[in-house]
Amino acid sequence: MKLHQLQYFCAACRSGNITRAAAELHVSQPSISMAIRELENEFGVLLLQRNNKGFEITREGTYFYERAMVLLEQADELNQMMCDMGNQRKRINLGIPPMIGTFLFPKMYREFRKAFPEVMLNSREGGSRYLLEMLDDSTLDFAILPTNQLSEDAYNILKMTDTETVFCVSKDHPLANRETVSIQEIKEEPLIMFNDGFYQNVVIKERFEKEGYRPNILHYSSQFYTIREFISDGITGGFMFRDIAQAVPDIKGISLEDPLHIQIGLVWKKNQHMFHDAARFLEFTKKYVKSNM
Repeated sequence: MKLHQLQYFCAACRSGNITRAAAELHVSQPSISMAIRELENEFGVLLLQRNNKGFEITREGTYFYERAMVLLEQADELNQMMCDMGNQRKRINLGIPPMIGTFLFPKMYREFRKAFPEVMLNSREGGSRYLLEMLDDSTLDFAILPTNQLSEDAYNILKMTDTETVFCVSKDHPLANRETVSIQEIKEEPLIMFNDGFYQNVVIKERFEKEGYRPNILHYSSQFYTIREFISDGITGGFMFRDIAQAVPDIKGISLEDPLHIQIGLVWKKNQHMFHDAARFLEFTKKYVKSNM
């Protein structure tokens, strides 16, 4: 059993078609077919049942596919580790919630790319809970997250900046001329909120519950654009970081009477292997924070 045979077999299973698998891997169709036949002969089992439409994966083939995928992932991880030892990885996986990605990340991204054009900064958007799961699984090297409720016993945290979560309405809303509002005053306001798993969703609901109310949530979304449009069109109110609300002409951000301050930091796993380029990104971020925040 050879690694390329596993790659060919898994590509065929994924695509459901040997011709598409060959195109994906930039090899000939007979090479794919031969590799699969060699595996079947080696193990004495039928992995693919050929038919007029192409093939179906047998029970033995399904079993083999699932375990072959694990082996290929482990081989890729080992390859990345060894490339890093030779300073060849050239990729950083960074997780960012949508609002942080809007106001904090673009300038930071430009400056990093300017300093290290050879390193690909691959960003993934999602809620804090989802991004922490990806950190725990080592799918991400870092995440930029609200850190108010994160334990420094569980994660390394580099403080980056502070901001405030404010109640946001359209410029035509009756509350738009207010500097502060209480939870009681907005308890009936229709709201748009980020989906479960986003940190802001949690803290807003906690603040309402503390005052003895439940937020009147009209709509949930994971898309910042949707939330911004709902608020600016006067369909609902919502919550944003002050830095963002100030940059949107049709939206007014209003502080809560008991302000919601948010700490944002670069987060990474304790005791994880620090790739060469990840270490460079960490040092860059420390200098960036010192000079820009």
